[in-house]
Amino acid sequence: MKKKISVHKTRSHESAEWFDIRFWRRAGAAARFEAAWDMVGEFLKMRGKSGNERRLQRTIQHVKYL
Repeated sequence: MKKKISVHKTRSHESAEWFDIRFWRRAGAAARFEAAWDMVGEFLKMRGKSGNERRLQRTIQHVKYL
């Protein structure tokens, strides 16, 4: 899969924020999940752990029905 790089030059924080919002909306849920999962792997590597150790936390402490 080819990676696409987008660049947006701006002078205001608000403009940059809106660019990010539009970018991730266009990218879709699968791309957002993949990017988040990649960040988890990078975080683990910074902590000196293998990126293969990634997993979702599966513990539940309390469930309350409303």
